[in-house]
Amino acid sequence: MQLTILSVLFDKVEALGGWSYEQVLFIYGFSMLPLGLFNLVSINIYRFSERYIIEGNLDRVLLRPVNPLAQVLCESFNLGGLNEILLGSLVMGYSGRILGLALGPLDILVLILLAATASLVFTGVFLGLTSVSFWFEDRMGLAPPVYNVIRFSRYPVTIFNPLARMILTFVLPFAWVAFYPATWFVGTGEFRHFALLTPVVGTAVFALGYTVWRLGIRRYSSTGS
Repeated sequence: MQLTILSVLFDKVEALGGWSYEQVLFIYGFSMLPLGLFNLVSINIYRFSERYIIEGNLDRVLLRPVNPLAQVLCESFNLGGLNEILLGSLVMGYSGRILGLALGPLDILVLILLAATASLVFTGVFLGLTSVSFWFEDRMGLAPPVYNVIRFSRYPVTIFNPLARMILTFVLPFAWVAFYPATWFVGTGEFRHFALLTPVVGTAVFALGYTVWRLGIRRYSSTGS
């Protein structure tokens, strides 16, 4: 549906904020890679408050001599994330062929690195939001409404107003999961410099989210049952 909407939009305009249909399509396709990687393990983050805190399953996790976060992330997987990775790869391949992109082995390695570290942005943001449940027990939590903001990351951040750009770059830094890293392949020299910062941003966001997680774990006092 989103690809259809994008196609209909470009039937009316030749470019979107200076970005062609094929460039936006490539950015959209790239956005599916980190989202797919994140969705493979996000099911337990998304349901963390209800399943682990309210229902008391975190007690079982903390009794094991393994990192609690690793247990939560790996306890079950959402294989639907593989569909997003496949779809994103196909969309990038299609748009890249039209744009005349010739990706060599080194380019493929860079793409994998950027996609993997961009997924850390998703993980860090939602891990931090989920960890708020240690202080405020709520079955829904803060993750669901923020998850809806992800769709804005699939478009060039330059088409939004300055306030939205600031939010998507520094507050909820979803611009780093698609736009900035994708511009390494389809952007100008101005944006390619930002693409190289993706691993740094991804690591920093994940570290921040993990710090909030550890503070929450220390505060956790079990269900008492």
